[in-house]
Amino acid sequence: MPNIREAMAFLRPYARGAWHWFALDALLSLLAIGAGLAAPALAAVTIDEAVEGRIGWGLPALAVAMVVSAIIDIVAEPVRARFRAPIERRLTRGLVDHALDLGLPGRRPFDDGDLQNRIRSEATQLPRYPETLLRIGTGILTGAGSLAALLYVHWVFVAVALAGIGGVIVLMRRLMGTLTAGQTGIDELNSRMVNAYTGALAGRRTIRAAGTLEREVERITRPLPGLAEKTRELMENAGRGGVLVTSANHVVLTVTAIAGVLLLASGGLTVGALMAAIRYAQMTYWSVAGVLDNGWFQIAYFRAHAARVLAVLRSPAAVPEPGSDASGAAGPGEVRIEGVSLGGPEREILRRVDLRIAPGTTVALVGQSGVGKTTLSGLIGRLQDPDSGVVRIDGTPVSEMPRDVLSRRVSYAFERPALFGDTIRDVIALGAETTQEKVRDAARQVEADAFIERLPKGYDSPLHEAPMSGGEHQRLGLARASLRDTPILILDDALSSLDVATEARVLAALRRLGRSRTTVVIAHRASTAAAADRVAWLYKGEVRRVAPHAELWRDPSYRAAFQGDTAEEEAE
Repeated sequence: MPNIREAMAFLRPYARGAWHWFALDALLSLLAIGAGLAAPALAAVTIDEAVEGRIGWGLPALAVAMVVSAIIDIVAEPVRARFRAPIERRLTRGLVDHALDLGLPGRRPFDDGDLQNRIRSEATQLPRYPETLLRIGTGILTGAGSLAALLYVHWVFVAVALAGIGGVIVLMRRLMGTLTAGQTGIDELNSRMVNAYTGALAGRRTIRAAGTLEREVERITRPLPGLAEKTRELMENAGRGGVLVTSANHVVLTVTAIAGVLLLASGGLTVGALMAAIRYAQMTYWSVAGVLDNGWFQIAYFRAHAARVLAVLRSPAAVPEPGSDASGAAGPGEVRIEGVSLGGPEREILRRVDLRIAPGTTVALVGQSGVGKTTLSGLIGRLQDPDSGVVRIDGTPVSEMPRDVLSRRVSYAFERPALFGDTIRDVIALGAETTQEKVRDAARQVEADAFIERLPKGYDSPLHEAPMSGGEHQRLGLARASLRDTPILILDDALSSLDVATEARVLAALRRLGRSRTTVVIAHRASTAAAADRVAWLYKGEVRRVAPHAELWRDPSYRAAFQGDTAEEEAE
């Protein structure tokens, strides 16, 4: 668990440029402390003046203190929000960026649902950490000021307050470890549920087809009893602490009132002083209680959240930052994969792969499911790095290319592209500075223009209002990749939802669009492989042969890679 110093050191870079709002919050807090401490004393003066049958300066001064406190209460929360907002924005962005660098699913240390929970739920709580520490500081100052005021009234009240506070502190310290462990357990179980739900949502069509909805509901909700039990334990412990705080408060106030009445009867106090003593005793106690709540209770939660967020940020990236300033910004798009291996001790996905893709050619990656085609294509654009070996583009290792340069050299179209943007036009133009006509041309090249024009608002149709088939979904991804016009284009099974005739036309159009473009196609159809200049045949993690499709087709082992596509005439 990170301590307070570690947590603050972690948050400090994310709060740059926002500390003046924190300073304003601190100033307002000091003013609130001053007004709050002055109010009981001014009330005592007002009461004593009223007992004497006159109205002096005490009443207007009390009114001013109360107005100042009210104004501060109104202004303080917007000021705190202005401090929290940039921290939350930067922290969330940093977490998302690092999460994307953790590698492909299955090789990163966190599942999708768990990552979402850590980023969207737990990280958003951390910007309140500095504010909580400030509340602790103001609570301590208020408690110290109240004790000083009690001492001025009579030392007996100080003794009563300290006795009650000391007992509560001893009891509360025992709850801190329990609360931290309880919150951590709740976060972990909640992440398991979110992860199971995310997986089920992604595979909802499979679940419906298999008729296993009830089984999936049972799997998703399996952590619920444990989550309910841990939540109950946490609430019981927190409730137990609340009962102790409230009970001790009543005891302190009762003893203070009894002592005050006795002193009043003996002539040692005025009526106003007695009322002020009771108020200061209450302020002392609740200030300490607030420190316990904001300090031990809230920080226990923050430490649990911070530990899980830091676990993400401290996980080594699968794609480290570039090691040099090599630009690799020019070149025809030659790809060289040299001695690349990737995988763990139990299973090597790729094994000493060597492959050269000449510039301006189309190469199909062919192999049975699980042979490493997607992994190999991901190495070219550095979606992750190999365990050994090097991938070069025009002679420059991709590990030495800055990210922005690499993104201008390599573009991807995926089987299930993630569509980002408010409108269809935004989806296609993602990451590119372009014109409306170029967006339309890119859509025409992949035969997406026709179905887009049929939408009620055409290219300006909101994405969430545009129903699309799987093939139309893929064509938007293809249009986006085509628009970027990079020297290297990788089609990661991006034609699988198209019919054979449309696939052939789209692939031909992409080749015409950039005759000098190097294209890598993951092929599951014989027709796709036949359209490529050459085929890299992967077998058991290695490149078995590189040759034209027609030549490889004579090998029965190669034909076996196209399960369900046995029409030889289609391949021809």
